Amino acid sequence: MRPATTAKLRANATTIHQLGRRHGLHSFALSTEPGELVATLDPNRSYFDITSFEKDLSSILGALVEVVPRGPGVEVEETEPLNDLRGAA
Repeated sequence: MRPATTAKLRANATTIHQLGRRHGLHSFALSTEPGELVATLDPNRSYFDITSFEKDLSSILGALVEVVPRGPGVEVEETEPLNDLRGAA
């Protein structure tokens, strides 16, 4: 499976945010790497939630998605926030 394109991730921002809330992920941003998102993981969640989110979203989009959680010791370049576009004109 090929990595999700930036355009595909932007076009599915609402889905990403909705699915993310179910898996304890929020504050999504695009990474410099193809198909990679940066997100904040809720404190009561684990890496199992991240991998479950990646699997579910990859299945929905038909493209590979990876998540890098923000945190101490994690260095990843964010290019732009991935805004939830619900209600956008």
